[in-house]
Amino acid sequence: MTVEAIDFTYPSSANPDELRLLDPIAITQISLHFALIKVPRAAAPAYAAVSYTWGDDEPSEFIYLDNQRFSVRPNLWSCLHYLGRDALRSRTKLWVDAICINQNDMVERNSQVRRMDETYSRAAHVSVWLGLPKIPTPHHLQTTDFPLWFWDDNLPDLANRPYWSRVWVIQEFLLGGSIRLHCGDAQIEAHDFQEMLCHAAGVPQYNTSFSIPAHPAAAAFRALPLVTERHVDKHPELLQSLHDLLVAHRAAECKDPRDKIFGLLGLVTREERVLLQRFFPDYEMEVDHVRVIALAHVLQCNGLGGEAEVDERSDGVFEGLGIGEVTVKERRRYLARAGVRGFDYGDDWGVGEASRALKLLDDEGWWGVGGEDGEWDQTGRVRRGWGRFWLVVGFVLVVAAVVSAGWWYGFLELPVFM
Repeated sequence: MTVEAIDFTYPSSANPDELRLLDPIAITQISLHFALIKVPRAAAPAYAAVSYTWGDDEPSEFIYLDNQRFSVRPNLWSCLHYLGRDALRSRTKLWVDAICINQNDMVERNSQVRRMDETYSRAAHVSVWLGLPKIPTPHHLQTTDFPLWFWDDNLPDLANRPYWSRVWVIQEFLLGGSIRLHCGDAQIEAHDFQEMLCHAAGVPQYNTSFSIPAHPAAAAFRALPLVTERHVDKHPELLQSLHDLLVAHRAAECKDPRDKIFGLLGLVTREERVLLQRFFPDYEMEVDHVRVIALAHVLQCNGLGGEAEVDERSDGVFEGLGIGEVTVKERRRYLARAGVRGFDYGDDWGVGEASRALKLLDDEGWWGVGGEDGEWDQTGRVRRGWGRFWLVVGFVLVVAAVVSAGWWYGFLELPVFM
């Protein structure tokens, strides 16, 4: 196989009605080769949508797309090594966001992320990659019929992997029709893992609560709240308001703060989603602008049932927006104030009108990067600018001058007694 020592470039953009897929060509212990194909969504072949964590490592490994190098992180290389072999045997395609979406094309990225829920819900199955086993798999057990005791014996580890803490996996896990969990060569169907986990935790297998279970076992098994959620397609009543989703998943982590909101859009009620999609997702929008629009939605719509009350003490909402410190009340207050008074969410605005309104708020110093009259420091607190200081100093000097002038005038007008 001829391999070019050049980096891969996307030949063209993918429009919203198209989907890129990985077609495995050759998978070995040292190299992974795929063809990257582009297909209409309406006529896409069977594919597995991969749900995994990007990780904090820098891309240090290579795969080959159309015989050209493409750099990936170590966790994704391992994932594609194992899932690529399965896909090659079953002649199934793979969808992986880091590859199938051009991350450097903002227009494409926004449009593809907007339809992420559709990508996962229409997949033949969702492959959840939990990483490699801590203990290497014995060679004679490296089959697709992996014994369940592997999962049972390693449950405390597997149910607390970093995967379960990430915000994007929430909708990926809930929206998939058929879900398989992978750890190296080991595979298990999601319902078997759910039964095993609930038995170990001593909780009912099907959670009927809208909120994350407040059960002591949730602290022992990080996967428990997500695994016990009902399937959204089968239970559409579990689609929730943005407010409730932010509060329920406030502990979920992400690298880009905007994903605290964008990663939940596939789970909001359809009525709310119509409103939110006027603005989101947009990765060129400033982080605080995203937060203000989300707050305006929560404050002025509240699930389309009227206004909600949110202030600096509303920890659940602000933690859901990525502003978790209770001590940062001043910043929370500015953002909420802009959301309810400075930005009229009810107007039939698009991104252009919203951007102009938010820019005006920035210029007026209501809440933005500089707070009212300062800058946010790295802790999220307001660092006052010099503008207000000099304004106060000037005012004091003027008052002092007036008082001084009045005193001297009075002194000169005093009668002289001889």
